[in-house]
Amino acid sequence: MHIFEGIKSFGALYHDNEPQPLPSRPWIVDFSILQKPFVGMEPGNISEFEPAPDWSRWWLGDTSSNPKNTLNWVVLKDTIRRLYICDRMILVRVSWQDLFDAGYVDGIKVVIDGKTFKCRLMSGGSDFHLDNDGLSGGHPADNEWDRFVSGREKIKGLPSLTSSDKTGVLSDEVLQSPHNQFWNWVGAVSWTSTPYVNRDTARCCRGYQAGQFFYLNTYDHRHEDIGWRPILEELL
Repeated sequence: MHIFEGIKSFGALYHDNEPQPLPSRPWIVDFSILQKPFVGMEPGNISEFEPAPDWSRWWLGDTSSNPKNTLNWVVLKDTIRRLYICDRMILVRVSWQDLFDAGYVDGIKVVIDGKTFKCRLMSGGSDFHLDNDGLSGGHPADNEWDRFVSGREKIKGLPSLTSSDKTGVLSDEVLQSPHNQFWNWVGAVSWTSTPYVNRDTARCCRGYQAGQFFYLNTYDHRHEDIGWRPILEELL
Protein backbone atom coordinates (compact mmCIF):
# COMPACT_ATOMS: atom_id res chain seq x y z
CA MET A 1 0.00 0.00 0.00
CA HIS A 2 1.09 3.53 -0.76
CA ILE A 3 0.74 6.81 1.07
CA PHE A 4 0.20 10.02 -0.90
CA GLU A 5 2.67 12.64 0.34
CA GLY A 6 1.51 15.49 -1.89
CA ILE A 7 2.78 17.20 -5.02
CA LYS A 8 6.44 18.15 -5.16
CA SER A 9 7.80 20.57 -7.77
CA PHE A 10 11.39 20.14 -8.94
CA GLY A 11 13.48 19.47 -12.01
CA ALA A 12 12.91 20.45 -15.62
CA LEU A 13 13.03 19.04 -19.12
CA TYR A 14 15.99 20.52 -21.01
CA HIS A 15 16.48 20.91 -24.76
CA ASP A 16 19.80 22.28 -26.01
CA ASN A 17 20.61 23.48 -22.48
CA GLU A 18 17.34 25.45 -22.22
CA PRO A 19 14.69 24.43 -19.68
CA GLN A 20 11.36 23.85 -21.42
CA PRO A 21 8.15 25.43 -20.13
CA LEU A 22 5.86 23.14 -18.18
CA PRO A 23 3.02 22.43 -20.64
CA SER A 24 0.00 24.51 -19.68
CA ARG A 25 -2.08 22.64 -22.29
CA PRO A 26 -0.70 19.11 -21.84
CA TRP A 27 -2.53 17.33 -24.64
CA ILE A 28 -2.53 16.65 -28.40
CA VAL A 29 -0.50 19.33 -30.16
CA ASP A 30 -1.90 19.11 -33.71
CA PHE A 31 -5.47 18.63 -34.95
CA SER A 32 -4.60 18.28 -38.65
CA ILE A 33 -4.75 14.46 -38.61
CA LEU A 34 -6.81 13.48 -35.59
CA GLN A 35 -10.18 14.98 -34.80
CA LYS A 36 -10.26 17.63 -32.10
CA PRO A 37 -11.30 15.93 -28.82
CA PHE A 38 -14.15 18.43 -28.38
CA VAL A 39 -15.32 21.69 -29.91
CA GLY A 40 -13.42 24.69 -28.61
CA MET A 41 -10.32 22.81 -27.45
CA GLU A 42 -7.05 24.57 -28.30
CA PRO A 43 -3.99 22.61 -29.51
CA GLY A 44 -1.62 21.51 -26.76
CA ASN A 45 1.77 23.05 -26.10
CA ILE A 46 3.92 20.06 -25.11
CA SER A 47 7.51 20.02 -26.35
CA GLU A 48 8.05 17.82 -29.45
CA PHE A 49 10.90 15.34 -29.86
CA GLU A 50 10.62 14.59 -33.59
CA PRO A 51 12.05 17.89 -34.90
CA ALA A 52 15.25 17.16 -32.91
CA PRO A 53 15.32 13.37 -32.33
CA ASP A 54 18.68 13.24 -30.58
CA TRP A 55 18.82 12.38 -26.86
CA SER A 56 22.09 14.27 -26.45
CA ARG A 57 19.90 17.38 -26.87
CA TRP A 58 17.18 16.36 -24.38
CA TRP A 59 17.44 15.46 -20.70
CA LEU A 60 15.88 15.80 -17.26
CA GLY A 61 17.91 18.17 -15.15
CA ASP A 62 18.05 20.56 -12.23
CA THR A 63 15.24 22.83 -11.15
CA SER A 64 15.12 26.02 -13.22
CA SER A 65 15.21 29.47 -11.67
CA ASN A 66 11.93 30.11 -13.51
CA PRO A 67 9.05 28.29 -11.78
CA LYS A 68 7.15 28.14 -15.09
CA ASN A 69 9.68 25.49 -16.21
CA THR A 70 9.44 23.32 -13.09
CA LEU A 71 7.92 19.82 -13.28
CA ASN A 72 5.27 18.58 -10.86
CA TRP A 73 5.46 15.12 -9.33
CA VAL A 74 2.82 13.09 -7.47
CA VAL A 75 4.71 11.58 -4.51
CA LEU A 76 3.73 8.09 -3.32
CA LYS A 77 5.54 6.20 -0.58
CA ASP A 78 5.44 2.53 0.41
CA THR A 79 7.55 0.66 2.94
CA ILE A 80 10.54 0.54 0.59
CA ARG A 81 10.78 3.74 -1.46
CA ARG A 82 9.17 6.88 -2.81
CA LEU A 83 7.80 7.16 -6.31
CA TYR A 84 7.50 10.49 -8.10
CA ILE A 85 5.00 10.32 -10.98
CA CYS A 86 4.95 13.28 -13.35
CA ASP A 87 1.49 14.83 -13.34
CA ARG A 88 1.44 15.26 -17.14
CA MET A 89 3.17 14.32 -20.37
CA ILE A 90 6.23 16.46 -21.04
CA LEU A 91 7.26 15.34 -24.55
CA VAL A 92 5.23 14.24 -27.59
CA ARG A 93 6.05 12.89 -31.04
CA VAL A 94 8.40 10.53 -29.23
CA SER A 95 8.08 6.79 -29.83
CA TRP A 96 8.31 3.95 -27.36
CA GLN A 97 11.46 2.87 -29.20
CA ASP A 98 12.97 6.34 -28.75
CA LEU A 99 12.36 6.09 -25.01
CA PHE A 100 13.71 2.54 -24.91
CA ASP A 101 16.88 3.54 -26.75
CA ALA A 102 17.50 6.24 -24.14
CA GLY A 103 16.90 3.84 -21.24
CA TYR A 104 13.70 5.53 -20.09
CA VAL A 105 11.43 2.49 -20.53
CA ASP A 106 12.97 0.13 -17.98
CA GLY A 107 14.95 2.75 -16.11
CA ILE A 108 18.08 4.85 -16.21
CA LYS A 109 19.77 6.89 -13.50
CA VAL A 110 19.21 10.64 -13.60
CA VAL A 111 20.53 13.31 -11.26
CA ILE A 112 18.28 16.24 -10.37
CA ASP A 113 19.40 18.88 -7.87
CA GLY A 114 22.17 16.57 -6.70
CA LYS A 115 19.83 13.65 -5.96
CA THR A 116 19.93 10.40 -7.95
CA PHE A 117 16.76 8.72 -9.20
CA LYS A 118 15.87 5.85 -11.49
CA CYS A 119 13.74 7.29 -14.30
CA ARG A 120 11.38 4.92 -16.10
CA LEU A 121 7.82 4.49 -17.41
CA MET A 122 4.81 3.31 -15.45
CA SER A 123 3.54 -0.19 -16.15
CA GLY A 124 0.15 -0.18 -17.84
CA GLY A 125 -1.07 -3.75 -18.26
CA SER A 126 -0.30 -6.09 -21.15
CA ASP A 127 -3.87 -6.59 -22.42
CA PHE A 128 -7.39 -5.21 -22.30
CA HIS A 129 -9.25 -5.95 -19.06
CA LEU A 130 -12.16 -6.98 -21.30
CA ASP A 131 -11.72 -7.98 -24.94
CA ASN A 132 -10.82 -4.92 -27.03
CA ASP A 133 -12.66 -2.62 -24.62
CA GLY A 134 -10.32 0.25 -23.82
CA LEU A 135 -12.77 1.70 -21.31
CA SER A 136 -12.42 -1.38 -19.10
CA GLY A 137 -8.77 -0.56 -18.30
CA GLY A 138 -5.76 -2.84 -18.42
CA HIS A 139 -4.98 -6.41 -17.42
CA PRO A 140 -3.55 -7.54 -15.07
CA ALA A 141 -5.17 -5.00 -12.78
CA ASP A 142 -2.12 -4.51 -10.54
CA ASN A 143 -0.32 -2.38 -13.14
CA GLU A 144 0.77 1.04 -11.94
CA TRP A 145 -1.55 3.11 -14.13
CA ASP A 146 -4.65 1.30 -12.89
CA ARG A 147 -3.48 1.25 -9.29
CA PHE A 148 -2.48 4.89 -9.06
CA VAL A 149 -4.29 6.81 -11.81
CA SER A 150 -7.45 4.73 -12.24
CA GLY A 151 -7.71 4.28 -8.47
CA ARG A 152 -7.77 0.52 -8.03
CA GLU A 153 -5.47 0.99 -5.06
CA LYS A 154 -7.36 3.21 -2.66
CA ILE A 155 -4.87 5.91 -1.66
CA LYS A 156 -6.11 8.66 0.61
CA GLY A 157 -5.73 12.09 -0.96
CA LEU A 158 -5.79 11.00 -4.62
CA PRO A 159 -8.87 12.04 -6.62
CA SER A 160 -11.32 9.40 -7.79
CA LEU A 161 -12.63 8.97 -11.32
CA THR A 162 -16.19 10.22 -11.68
CA SER A 163 -18.74 8.68 -14.02
CA SER A 164 -18.09 11.40 -16.64
CA ASP A 165 -14.34 10.72 -16.49
CA LYS A 166 -14.97 7.10 -17.52
CA THR A 167 -17.33 7.42 -20.49
CA GLY A 168 -14.86 8.15 -23.28
CA VAL A 169 -16.87 11.23 -24.28
CA LEU A 170 -14.66 14.28 -23.86
CA SER A 171 -15.84 17.79 -23.09
CA ASP A 172 -14.65 20.92 -21.34
CA GLU A 173 -16.40 19.58 -18.21
CA VAL A 174 -14.21 16.47 -18.30
CA LEU A 175 -11.12 18.58 -19.00
CA GLN A 176 -11.87 20.63 -15.87
CA SER A 177 -12.74 17.63 -13.68
CA PRO A 178 -10.66 17.25 -10.47
CA HIS A 179 -9.26 13.92 -11.65
CA ASN A 180 -8.07 15.25 -15.00
CA GLN A 181 -6.72 18.47 -13.48
CA PHE A 182 -4.64 16.25 -11.17
CA TRP A 183 -3.45 13.64 -13.72
CA ASN A 184 -3.86 15.46 -17.09
CA TRP A 185 -4.98 12.55 -19.26
CA VAL A 186 -7.54 14.26 -21.55
CA GLY A 187 -6.23 14.20 -25.12
CA ALA A 188 -2.92 12.76 -23.95
CA VAL A 189 -1.80 9.15 -24.41
CA SER A 190 1.08 8.17 -22.10
CA TRP A 191 3.43 5.39 -23.16
CA THR A 192 3.83 2.63 -20.58
CA SER A 193 6.66 0.15 -20.21
CA THR A 194 4.46 -2.79 -21.17
CA PRO A 195 4.45 -4.68 -24.51
CA TYR A 196 1.05 -5.89 -25.73
CA VAL A 197 0.70 -9.61 -25.16
CA ASN A 198 -0.91 -10.37 -28.53
CA ARG A 199 1.22 -8.40 -30.99
CA ASP A 200 4.99 -8.09 -31.03
CA THR A 201 5.05 -4.61 -32.53
CA ALA A 202 2.43 -3.10 -30.18
CA ARG A 203 3.02 -1.27 -26.90
CA CYS A 204 0.41 -0.36 -24.32
CA CYS A 205 -0.41 3.24 -23.56
CA ARG A 206 -2.99 4.92 -21.36
CA GLY A 207 -5.27 7.94 -21.29
CA TYR A 208 -6.76 10.33 -23.87
CA GLN A 209 -10.43 9.28 -23.96
CA ALA A 210 -10.90 8.41 -20.30
CA GLY A 211 -8.86 8.25 -17.12
CA GLN A 212 -8.70 4.46 -17.24
CA PHE A 213 -8.47 4.18 -21.04
CA PHE A 214 -6.25 1.39 -22.42
CA TYR A 215 -4.83 1.84 -25.91
CA LEU A 216 -2.24 0.32 -28.26
CA ASN A 217 0.24 1.81 -30.66
CA THR A 218 3.18 0.61 -32.72
CA TYR A 219 6.44 0.82 -30.79
CA ASP A 220 8.33 2.95 -33.33
CA HIS A 221 5.60 5.46 -34.24
CA ARG A 222 5.74 9.12 -33.25
CA HIS A 223 2.40 10.84 -32.85
CA GLU A 224 1.06 14.24 -31.89
CA ASP A 225 -1.01 12.81 -29.02
CA ILE A 226 1.31 10.15 -27.56
CA GLY A 227 4.27 10.86 -25.35
CA TRP A 228 6.49 10.65 -22.31
CA ARG A 229 5.25 10.83 -18.74
CA PRO A 230 8.28 9.94 -16.57
CA ILE A 231 8.22 8.29 -13.17
CA LEU A 232 11.15 8.59 -10.76
CA GLU A 233 12.13 6.02 -8.15
CA GLU A 234 13.98 7.34 -5.17
CA LEU A 235 17.39 5.65 -4.85
CA LEU A 236 18.58 5.27 -1.28
